[in-house]
Amino acid sequence: MVIRHLRWQIALALAGTLLIGLFIALVSHRVLQTRPAQGGQYVEAVVGPPGTFNPLLAQTDAEVDSVRLLFSGLTRPGDRGLVEPDLAERWAVSADGRAYTFTLRADAVWHDLEPVTADDVVFTARLAADPAIPATQKSRLCEPWQRVEVSALDARTVEIRLKEPYAPFLNATALGILPAHVLADANPADIPADAFSSRAPIGSGPYRLETIDRAADAPGPAVRFARFDRHWAATEGQPYLDSIVFQHYPNRELALEALGQRSAQGLGWVPTKVLSRLGSETPIQFFSAIKTGYTLVYLSPVEPFTNKTVRQALAMALDRQRIIDDPALLDGQAVPAAGPIAPGSWAYFAGLGTPIHDPEQARRMLDEAGWIDSEGDGVRDRDGQPLSFGLSVKGDDPVMLAIAERLREDWQQIGVAAEILPIGPSDLASTLRNRSYSALLFSWDLRDYDPDPYALWHSSQADFPGQNYAGFKNTDADRILVEARQAHPVNDHERRRQLYAEFQRIFAAEQPALVLWHPVYNYAVVDDNVGGIQLPALVVEPADRFATLPSWFVRVERVFGEASDRR
Repeated sequence: MVIRHLRWQIALALAGTLLIGLFIALVSHRVLQTRPAQGGQYVEAVVGPPGTFNPLLAQTDAEVDSVRLLFSGLTRPGDRGLVEPDLAERWAVSADGRAYTFTLRADAVWHDLEPVTADDVVFTARLAADPAIPATQKSRLCEPWQRVEVSALDARTVEIRLKEPYAPFLNATALGILPAHVLADANPADIPADAFSSRAPIGSGPYRLETIDRAADAPGPAVRFARFDRHWAATEGQPYLDSIVFQHYPNRELALEALGQRSAQGLGWVPTKVLSRLGSETPIQFFSAIKTGYTLVYLSPVEPFTNKTVRQALAMALDRQRIIDDPALLDGQAVPAAGPIAPGSWAYFAGLGTPIHDPEQARRMLDEAGWIDSEGDGVRDRDGQPLSFGLSVKGDDPVMLAIAERLREDWQQIGVAAEILPIGPSDLASTLRNRSYSALLFSWDLRDYDPDPYALWHSSQADFPGQNYAGFKNTDADRILVEARQAHPVNDHERRRQLYAEFQRIFAAEQPALVLWHPVYNYAVVDDNVGGIQLPALVVEPADRFATLPSWFVRVERVFGEASDRR
């Protein structure tokens, strides 16, 4: 009996040793790893009231943020300003560039689980063009839809016909589509104030509106969005976040305070100089991307700016980086600009490089052009005319006034005199309308995904109501801008890129205005449990931060994965 018992123990020991060996062999090739897991909530501080939840009416950043979660367009903004499929799984454009045919996804449904159909697209297009809703209340994406005809070819196919070729229209198809079965019987004039727009939207986006908490003791409404598991792009496990909460604040100071107190996890438009106010309990994740707008100095087509050498010398004298880096001015929140198309755009021409700051070269250029300081007063002159001008700037903007002073100092170093002329807030519109300035320091907050610069730089826009405030007139540039916007939006994409590269070369050579810098959009996250965030290369709307939203997570799970080869 003792021998049998001993043999049994030996057998168990050998079996155990074998199992341990097999386990070690298995684990030696696998390691314990973490990966994102579904679940959890993300709270973001948002500045401004929720406003409308209707994509046709969304204008403020807060409103566009909400509709980006709630609604889907035929397309959606993609990387570098390109378009990506959304409700439409594919599209085709006729050879003449006037007819667009979109095929809807078969699995696209509304948040009430009704199918998305071509009738919804037709309804949305007609409402976007309906004069019963004033244009001042509509989203900027509605404007291109005013001049199109839309028809449903069948339940899943839509045809959009343009009166003339217009390549940027494809970007306008990101306009959020509305549910006809919910709104078809509504009076269009009543829609901006109805329940759908203000508190009960039904969309087809990746998140649906769950609650709006308007607690009296809160700084503003808290809007909760819940993941919509029937969204066409939902995969097993993604989006990871169960819910997203927009806690609204009346101003940026309160939003920053909430971020510092960790009552919110994220906030956009955070300048680097306030990071120290956010505390050090957890590491701060800081994300940045270039925006499409720019700050520039418009030069009127009058003396002394009719001389190209003068314009080029003025540009070369400017130390853009000094202004950008100054904590009291831009605090690093910009990148030097070589022209009106931002780096990150598919149309940006990198061959121009960064703007050159070379005051010595600027002086030589002016010398060779006959502009010398004949009177020894520090100001160059030619034929008895001093090289001087007035620099108009908004008088109620301390930062812009300080920037104008820096520009004046840079020009003074090369013998050019600029007098700063503040413009009153009520006078800016008339100043622009009448072109009543010699030079003007101005900023554009551009919100167009297509880089088409026609409206700002074609000669036909040089007079009111056009917005070519430099009065730039160049035959080659005009031809390029017209050809690029009338090109085929799909087949001629590379041709458009080449045309815009040529336009940028012309712009750099002619310097009709001095484009100074593009702003930078910053996004701060103060919770190190949050992961998966990545901004696109180019931000047009702040809502573009949600481009990678399906990958955002706050929870992880541990799994065994293959060990990497460390040899």
